[in-house]
Amino acid sequence: MRRRRNLKKKSANILAALILLFLLLCTAYVLKNLNSSNNTGGSGNYFQGPTAAPSLTAIQSPTPVTTQDPWIPSTLTPEPDVTSIPTAVPTPLPTAGPGSEPEAVPRTIEELKKDLEEYISRQEGRYGLYFINLSTGEEFGINDKERFIAASTTKLPLNLLLYKKIAAGEIDFNDKLVYFEEDFEPGAGIIQNSPYGTEYTVRETARLSIVYSDNCGINMIIRLLGIDNIRKFMQDVGGAINYGNDHRSCPYDLAVYARELYRFYHEEPEIAGILMEDLQNTMWNDRINALLPKDVKVAHKIGNFQGVCNDVGIVFAEEPYILAVMSEDVNESAALNVIAQMSKKIYDYVVTSHKSKGN
Repeated sequence: MRRRRNLKKKSANILAALILLFLLLCTAYVLKNLNSSNNTGGSGNYFQGPTAAPSLTAIQSPTPVTTQDPWIPSTLTPEPDVTSIPTAVPTPLPTAGPGSEPEAVPRTIEELKKDLEEYISRQEGRYGLYFINLSTGEEFGINDKERFIAASTTKLPLNLLLYKKIAAGEIDFNDKLVYFEEDFEPGAGIIQNSPYGTEYTVRETARLSIVYSDNCGINMIIRLLGIDNIRKFMQDVGGAINYGNDHRSCPYDLAVYARELYRFYHEEPEIAGILMEDLQNTMWNDRINALLPKDVKVAHKIGNFQGVCNDVGIVFAEEPYILAVMSEDVNESAALNVIAQMSKKIYDYVVTSHKSKGN
C-alpha cells in the first residue's frame, strides 16, 4: 500500500516537473522572439543597395539616365565634373506690392537694352546676351562678344551642320554610327550606358544629342563631321570667335547660329523642321521659356557647367525672335532666374511693340 502511494507521489512530481519545464521552454521562446523583433534596427531590405541597371542593348527610344547637361568634348580639352541641372521653373523676382503700379514695358529697343543692362549690373557673376527680332531686324547685344564657356549650346551649330549635310544628300538619316570607347563622355545622355559597339542611326544619335543633350552622341557626330569642318562652318556662318581648344563662344555667335537655323528652316522646312521639333522638346525648360506663355513655342538649346548657365533659342512669338544668353561665375539657381526674367522682359516688349503697330 505504501509502495503504491510512493509511486503516485513520484508520478505527480514528474508531471509537475514536466509542466514546469514546458512553461520554462514557452517563456524562453517568447523572450527570444521579443528580443529578436526589438533588435532589427531597420535591417533587411531597407539597407539593401540598388540593383545594378542592365546595359542598354536596344537603340530605339532609350530612357535617359541623367539630367546632367553640359558638354566639354573630350576631343577638345578636359574640364571638371559638371553639375546637375534642376528642372524646376525659376521663381520670379518680387512683384510690386498691392496698389503699386506694375513695371512698365519698355517702349523702344533702346529702353529695353538700358533696362537689361541695369538688371545685369545688379547680378552676381558675368552675363552677356544677344537679341535679334527676325521680323523687324532689330537687334542689340550686351557683352555679346565677350568669351564664355559654350558648354552644350555648341550642340546647336553641330547639329545644324549635320542637317545641312543631310539636306545636301551627303549624309543619310539611316546611316549607322557605332558607339566606340573614344566617344565616352560622362554627364548628360543615355548612350554612355550602351555597350561599346552598339549601333545608332544618324537620326537617333542627333535626336539624343538635342533632346537629352547626349554627350556621347555629340562626340559620335563630331567624329562623323570632323572637328576642322565644324570650326570652318562656324566661321563661315559668321561666328566672331574661333571655336578652339578652350571651348569658348559668345552670345553673338550663338545668335548667329540660331539665325542660320531659322534661315535653313525656311529653305528646307522638311529636313530642318525635324531639328526644330527636337529643339522644342528638350528635357530642360527652365530658362528662356520658363516664364513665357505655355502656348509659345521655343526651339532652344541650354548649356551648363560649373558656374556657367547658358541658353540660346528661337522664340516663335507674334514676331519671332532670337535670344542668346551666356553667363560665368554664377550661382546656378540664381542664373536660371536671371535668364528667365530677362527672357520675359524681352517677350513682353516684343508682344507690346507688335500690338502697338496695330497688328
